[in-house]
Amino acid sequence: MPDAPHEVQLALSEFDRTRLPEAQRNLTGDAFKQAVREQLSKEFASDKGAAEVIVTGDRIIIRWDAAEKLRSGSERGVELLKAGDYDRGISTLESVARRQPNDATARLNLGMALSDQGRLKEALEHLQQVVLLSPDDSRGWVALGVARARNKEVTEAVAALRRAVEVDPDDAYARKNLGAMLSEEDATLDEAILHLQIAVEFMPKDQQAWFALGHACECKGKTKFADGHYQRVLHIDPTSQLAEMARQGLSRISERSFRETGDVRSDALAFCLDAMIRFRQMPRERIQQITFEIAMLGTKGINPNNSDEFYSLKSLPGSFSALQLLCLEYVGFKILDPSVDIGFDLSKEYAQAMKLGEGNV
Repeated sequence: MPDAPHEVQLALSEFDRTRLPEAQRNLTGDAFKQAVREQLSKEFASDKGAAEVIVTGDRIIIRWDAAEKLRSGSERGVELLKAGDYDRGISTLESVARRQPNDATARLNLGMALSDQGRLKEALEHLQQVVLLSPDDSRGWVALGVARARNKEVTEAVAALRRAVEVDPDDAYARKNLGAMLSEEDATLDEAILHLQIAVEFMPKDQQAWFALGHACECKGKTKFADGHYQRVLHIDPTSQLAEMARQGLSRISERSFRETGDVRSDALAFCLDAMIRFRQMPRERIQQITFEIAMLGTKGINPNNSDEFYSLKSLPGSFSALQLLCLEYVGFKILDPSVDIGFDLSKEYAQAMKLGEGNV
């Protein structure tokens, strides 16, 4: 019958600071907890089991299972990380890494977890060892590249991600991260687009990859492609933060195209003037209802440069083009709350319409 797991709990305030190296004895807060955890993990390290040391707000918890093998300790650490318990997961993986410093898998998962937690110096130490232990495993190079990017080491990050692609050309995550980094420089936009196109082929539902590809195409001036890629981002998850960023990209593309035909658009001027006339006799509540309905419709993406598509509203009878809706929304918010930015600049048309309408809105 396997040995039962053991657990000991101590009050953090009762920890004897003299057990720490002299330079760490006066530490406070998280730094003190980290020092305690590392010291006790060393003290309880053993070839007979995988001990965990957890330091919470006021407690020290030490757990171990004498019958548990180190490999299972690594697996248990990964399970804890997947469950969102980073403190215990990292502690468990650190115990394994101390006993088996050549365990590349344990170091890889530990390095990625530390990187996610912002503990980049520690993460890099482990991940540098990973690529030495397993130079032909692209996952280590990707994790190292991501950690270096987070540490603002751009050149080194790109080099690590390039190596990941060399090791495994089919590693979509390597392609995605490399492409995203290369898209930040005009000189490498073409290469960025190439990597990102391959990434979305392997991962057609990866919203980050589609957004990065849309951004790279937009920066390169390939607005038609960028538009399509941003639309794909919205299709995958219209409620995410990336979706909001994609909408902003679509607005930029639409606005640039919108302004190509002249300084003040006569059609937008006419629509703004029409909106002023419509709203002039309406109560504020009705204006709010119409404006907010258009704003909600806009979250799904409407293209003011498409004159062939028309929309209907529950709050206002009739059929409206996308540009007409934007003009109604712009004027509506000027009445309700002038500080609101609808993400599309109609200020020139609005100012001219104000003059023509004598400002009576």
